[in-house]
Amino acid sequence: MLAVVATTASEALCPLCQCRCEHIHSRSVRFVADLPWAGWAVRLDLPVRRCFCPNTAGLRQSVPERVPSVVAPSARRTTRLRDRFPLIGFALGGEAGKRLLDGLGGATSPDTLLRLVREHQESQVPPPRVLGVDAFCVCRRRSSGALLIDLERRGPIDLLPDREAETFNKWVLAHAGGQMISRERGGAFADGARQGAPHAQQVADRWQRLSTLSASLKGFLLTKQAQRKALVQQPAADLSEEEAKPLAPWQTGLRKHGETTSLHLPQERVTRYQQLPELHAKQVDPTTSARQVGVSRQCVSE
Repeated sequence: MLAVVATTASEALCPLCQCRCEHIHSRSVRFVADLPWAGWAVRLDLPVRRCFCPNTAGLRQSVPERVPSVVAPSARRTTRLRDRFPLIGFALGGEAGKRLLDGLGGATSPDTLLRLVREHQESQVPPPRVLGVDAFCVCRRRSSGALLIDLERRGPIDLLPDREAETFNKWVLAHAGGQMISRERGGAFADGARQGAPHAQQVADRWQRLSTLSASLKGFLLTKQAQRKALVQQPAADLSEEEAKPLAPWQTGLRKHGETTSLHLPQERVTRYQQLPELHAKQVDPTTSARQVGVSRQCVSE
C-alpha cells in the first residue's frame, strides 16, 4: 500500500545552525516504510525540499528538510515502526519475531531485530526492595552466573557473570535500598548479602523450602522402616473381614486391578531378571534373550 504525504511548513530549519531556510534549492522523494495496515505493508512517499542556508558562515550552503517527528535522518522506516521492532525482538527474539512480522505485513530480518535490541537503551529501574537471587548454569560444570529479580515487580533486573560472593557484594553495594533478599542455600550469596546489606533480612525462596522439607521428610521416613513395615503387615487369618478392614494396608485404597498389579509386579520383575543369567550361561545372544525375557537389549547388555 502506497501513501503520498507532504509537509505543510513554508520553511525549513537548518539542522546545524537552526536558521530558517526559505529559498528552495531542489526537491527529492524519500521512500519510508510505515506500520502495516490490515495485514498490508505500507510505504510512504515523502517529498522533501532542499533549501539554501542563509548563514554564510555555516558549514553547508544547502540543507535537506527534516521531519524528526515522522522519520529520522537517512532512515528507511518511520519512527513509530522502528519503535515497534525492539518490542517484538525482546518478546520473541530474531527468528520468531521475523515470522510474526511477516504475518502482520512487515518486512525485516532476524539480524535487524537483534541489532535493534542491542541498541535499545537500558531503562533505569529503582533499587529493588525485595531482591531475589538464584544461580543458573551457562555451561554445565564449567561456568555459571546469577539472575537477579525484583520480586515485587516480578521481573529480572540484572545478570551477574558468576556466583561469587564478591561479585554479588559489589552489586548490592551499588544498588542500596534492599530490605529483604530471597536466595538459595549457597554460602556465596549469603556471604555477599551479609557484607553488602548487613541490615537486610535473608530468607530462602519457596523452592528451597520445599526441597529442604522433602529431604527432611525423606530422611525421617527412612529411619522408620520398622514402623512402616508393621503398618502394612497382613492381618491374621482367623480375623473376620470386618475386624481386618481397619488393619488393611494403605495400598488397598487402590482399585482391585491396581492392588493385584502392585502385589505381583515386583515378583514378576525378580523372576524376569533371574532368567537372564540362565540364558547367558546357555550363550544365547542378547537380542534373543531380550525378546524372551521382555526387556530391552541395553538392559541385557548391562
